[in-house]
Amino acid sequence: MNIDLAKDRRAQRPSDDFDGNIPVKLTKEELRDLSALSPLRSTFHIVAEWTLILTAIYLCQRHFNPVVYLLTVAFIGARQHALLILMHDGVHYRLFRDRRLNDWTAEVILGWPNLISARAYRRNHFAHHRYLNTVQDPDWARRQGDMSWVFPMGWQRLAMLLIRDLSGLGAIFYLMLVRTLLSKDAGVSRGFLVARYGFYAAVVAMFAWFGVLHLLLVYWIVPLFTWLIVIFRVRSIAEHSAIEGRANAYAQTRSTRASVLEHVFVAPKNVNYHIEHHFYPSVPFYRLPQLHRVLMSKSEFKDSVQVTRSYLGVLRECVRNSHSILGVRPSRAQA
Repeated sequence: MNIDLAKDRRAQRPSDDFDGNIPVKLTKEELRDLSALSPLRSTFHIVAEWTLILTAIYLCQRHFNPVVYLLTVAFIGARQHALLILMHDGVHYRLFRDRRLNDWTAEVILGWPNLISARAYRRNHFAHHRYLNTVQDPDWARRQGDMSWVFPMGWQRLAMLLIRDLSGLGAIFYLMLVRTLLSKDAGVSRGFLVARYGFYAAVVAMFAWFGVLHLLLVYWIVPLFTWLIVIFRVRSIAEHSAIEGRANAYAQTRSTRASVLEHVFVAPKNVNYHIEHHFYPSVPFYRLPQLHRVLMSKSEFKDSVQVTRSYLGVLRECVRNSHSILGVRPSRAQA
């Protein structure tokens, strides 16, 4: 077997730490078919998302009013989220077979516009997979001691957190995450750093040269630091929060059946199938619904995992569970 391929498979499979907690195993044939890459589909989704962003900006400029602008901010914020989900597939080497093409696409076209380095995120994310919900999981550890990530909580507090995020004040947490990932840039070459920060300088210079720097602020920075932050909180809650009475890390992981509007504005690219991704991270995003159907057809999976209907249903669980019997230890959330 090719050494790189073997390393890739080891990186993509569920970690040895939690492998024994997976309630159902796919056959080699099932996993092979579900993990097959389609570069054409990856390309289509990347082009489609950028086309939707540019189209939304054009239509908003042409028919501008406050309501249209607010809808555009939410729509573009969701598209930024979609780009990051595609970057996440690149982090797992699920975009293209060619590693160089995969990584540079994840960086330049998907990650950098959202202030994230895919290479830095890969280190963080693989640790999250390997040490899920433990002190060695950087996502879990980052939220310890932060009462805004302790569940259950009352609906008033949850509403205030979402309003804070929507107002832009929650952007500080996104910037803190960016800063954490920036610290991992020390492991890359000087050429990579020059390319990355040169990219930002070139983008700002180009918009300034054409006198449209305000468009960058209005149609990119505002969605990035408002609606995208709301999405991150809601998705983070849905993935690993407010699940009581579960004994292991995988059982503290949730999948969500998203509505059509939630797919558009909150959870594009099948990101709602989260526990399926943790079980089999080699499966690209466009085959996660198929993986979900396969797993749900097996009673040992269906009876042992948390699947909630809609993201609104997840938030209701967080509020409803705030009335749990005293003595139940609240669960802690992480992204």
